[in-house]
Amino acid sequence: MRRSLTIAAIVLTAAAAPKAQQPVGSPMQTVNYASGWTFTPMMGFGETYDDNISLFGVSSGASASDDFVQEWQPGADLHFGGKHTDFGAGYSGTFLNYQTFSTLNRWSQHGHVVFKRQESARLKWTGHANVLAVPSTDFVDVGGVPFRRTGAVTSDGRAAVDYTFGARDSLIVQGGFQTVHFEEPLTVDNILHGGRVFEGSGGWRHRLDSRVSIGSDYTFRRALVVGSIDPFILHSVEAGADYELSPSWTINGSAGIVYLVENAIDDARLGPALRFSAERHREARTLRAEYIRSYMPSFGFGGTVRDQEASLSFRTPLFGSRRIYTEQRVLYRDDVPLTSAFQQLPLRSLRTHSMLGWAPQTWMHLEVFYSRTQQTNHLALGQLYRNRIGFQVVTSKPMRVQ
Repeated sequence: MRRSLTIAAIVLTAAAAPKAQQPVGSPMQTVNYASGWTFTPMMGFGETYDDNISLFGVSSGASASDDFVQEWQPGADLHFGGKHTDFGAGYSGTFLNYQTFSTLNRWSQHGHVVFKRQESARLKWTGHANVLAVPSTDFVDVGGVPFRRTGAVTSDGRAAVDYTFGARDSLIVQGGFQTVHFEEPLTVDNILHGGRVFEGSGGWRHRLDSRVSIGSDYTFRRALVVGSIDPFILHSVEAGADYELSPSWTINGSAGIVYLVENAIDDARLGPALRFSAERHREARTLRAEYIRSYMPSFGFGGTVRDQEASLSFRTPLFGSRRIYTEQRVLYRDDVPLTSAFQQLPLRSLRTHSMLGWAPQTWMHLEVFYSRTQQTNHLALGQLYRNRIGFQVVTSKPMRVQ
């Protein structure tokens, strides 16, 4: 039942949180903390070749837009593990130092706080918050946002309560918020708005046997996009099921409807809401595949979009050694506008990341990587590509705090 609760929480929170695409080290790395306080300083250095630092379209006729970028990556993490309480807070930054175009030098920064509390065998509650500042919009995974060389700041927070009724039934109730702010919120072509969204949800699960759980989820989402007259209100109702194929394999999915409430620029709409994911966790191997379809607020063009996204990520050791590993990630997103009151464009985005790493010591990781970002819309300059290849050295040393 405890595992089913965790799966349901992941399903309910997956849609809203922004994700950085330029982390310190490998985002799928896991750390096994000891009980008590642990402080972990981190430092990294890398160099990257970027073939489109200005995010120009392929038909823009722009001059050279490539450069070599040094990346200095300081960070720190503080963690407390107790019998019933778990707390974590951390900061990671990346200073981008361009070899030729030094006017583009700037910081990318991320801070987070996480709190978990097991009140009893039946009651558990969690909370987390994140703040992210990045130099361009392609480093933040938020639906309906065109990729531009414009800085973005996002913040999000969420609190959840898990309660188990007896041996078979569980309930998860949670609420959260998210804000998106662009340094140039209203550009000449009026495509970067920003805004905020509040979300509340509830999920119920009933365990049929040791492997299968069924239930239902409800989500309310209220978004206010900068420049819009009315908020965009979405209701989603889904029926879901979780299936544990084995101790390492889990499959869960849900299907239902999403309803967009009529406002000043949108007619009322009703559409399908689908969600499917498969996860495998075994020793140092991690794999996750996910597909989501629903309506989402667009913080780029404004209004709402029909959002479809598919992602695959995995991490595994190589050659039978824990010191050598690889990580692969791919995310495809298709955003189709629902608003017809003003100009909106369909956006198709693809992100891929491939990394090969070696850990000569437990406190040091040497990694080489290649990442590609591309986006297509219907404008004359609507095809955009960005390739980055480079290496990074990341060091971190957990220290017990007495």
